[in-house]
Amino acid sequence: MADMTAVELAPWVERVKARRSLVKQEIAPREINLLTTAMQVLSAPRRLRKALMGVKPNHNEMQLPWLPAFPGLESRPFHDTSRFAWARDLEASVDEIRNELHQVQQGFGRAAYDSDRNVKTWKTFYFYLNGRPVKEHLDACPRTKELLSRIPVNGLHVCFSAIQPGGVLQPHTGPMNAGLTAHLGLEGCEGSAIWVAGEKRPYVEGKVLVFDDSFVHWVEHTGPQVRYTLMVTFWHPDMNALERALIAQVLKKAPDDVFDHKPNPLDKPNG
Repeated sequence: MADMTAVELAPWVERVKARRSLVKQEIAPREINLLTTAMQVLSAPRRLRKALMGVKPNHNEMQLPWLPAFPGLESRPFHDTSRFAWARDLEASVDEIRNELHQVQQGFGRAAYDSDRNVKTWKTFYFYLNGRPVKEHLDACPRTKELLSRIPVNGLHVCFSAIQPGGVLQPHTGPMNAGLTAHLGLEGCEGSAIWVAGEKRPYVEGKVLVFDDSFVHWVEHTGPQVRYTLMVTFWHPDMNALERALIAQVLKKAPDDVFDHKPNPLDKPNG
């Protein structure tokens, strides 16, 4: 995969759009309309402030969250890690986190967002999923649990993540632009990289990278060892408390499997 041309990426973008449609079918149109209205109201102060500052909304056709996008948020594929003090805490604690990873490696299972198009199974060990904590996993990794408590996690997808040598995560997007995603390289990062809206960053052991997973992104791992990271989804810093509460309620009411792996509609046979 690696660097893809617009033509090569186009079929994957169509798959992302089909997956978004599937989610919208599972959430009642009334709920979607209420969410969209609430988002417009709650984001009004931020949008007004940015308008007065002369900041124009930017649109990128590669930003395709499953849920309607919150307006007025700073939107870019990668964010400056130095903005987040807790990222330095993660980097300083990488040895302790890695030790806990080694203790739970036998407990990994298939990632909820895995795709049948991935050449090797994407495996994870969840601390939070779909806004809900996995208590037994958090308790099994007390140091990691403590560090996560210092981060404004949204609980959508927080886990240890494992990709096999030769593994690929095909182009996909996350559920919403209301959060960002941090990856801390833990082990086996040689030969592993992520592309977000076509921009590439390598994984580095002991280093955090922050990106917006509502943009189309993909991962390729050509290294000789299993690549392990700590993956943390957290609230976008532009989101206010009311907006966070709104999304938390949406996640609480959503079916447990609404964001889980499902066959892509484009893979279903006709007839």
